[in-house]
Amino acid sequence: MPLQEPLRTEIDSYCKRDLPGDLQWHMDQFAFIENEELRKRLGRAFYSARYVAKLMEALLASGDEVHPFIKFQIMQYASIYEAVVVNVLWKNYADHPEVIQLQTHKAYKPVAAFGSLASMKYDEEEIHTCVYRNAKTPRNSIPFKDKLDCAVRIGFVEEAYVEDIKRTYELRNLAHIETEAEKQIEVEIAQAKTGYWRIKPFLEKINSTLAEAAASLS
Repeated sequence: MPLQEPLRTEIDSYCKRDLPGDLQWHMDQFAFIENEELRKRLGRAFYSARYVAKLMEALLASGDEVHPFIKFQIMQYASIYEAVVVNVLWKNYADHPEVIQLQTHKAYKPVAAFGSLASMKYDEEEIHTCVYRNAKTPRNSIPFKDKLDCAVRIGFVEEAYVEDIKRTYELRNLAHIETEAEKQIEVEIAQAKTGYWRIKPFLEKINSTLAEAAASLS
């Protein structure tokens, strides 16, 4: 059964008292995101990560009890970083040479160079003629680390903390029991804190970069 009052209210108040703002405040940190639903989801992810961090603190969780709190925070922060970077790249910089290069790869495309009657074989296998040309890479096939590096080159993510963001994202993908056991990686409180500490400069840099870009057009 749930905890009784006033204990429930005391715990909830503890979790909220040191937060910089309510749910709406956290949503407002993503004001540069035009998609309203995405902006709300990002704000909720940010708010819930902070709330859970304070809940962990309130319960003075230790040992194995810490892990669910830590993993949840890392997953939230990694998801925020990924969603924001992808949105800004393709919403604000879709025509930027760096983004075009990011989603371009070389691929062989079959062509009938010698007509349908010509046939060649090598070691009993039929030879097909191809051209080697640029092809578009689907967004979801591009590794997040490459998207982050692209964001750094464009200038809306600082190189100083990009490796920390990559590490947070890597830890999110290791938040599966089998993968974590295989790689023997322990998720620590310090790593969840790093995910949080990088959020503020990350968002500030994007806001300032987009504001400067908008001002230059006016």
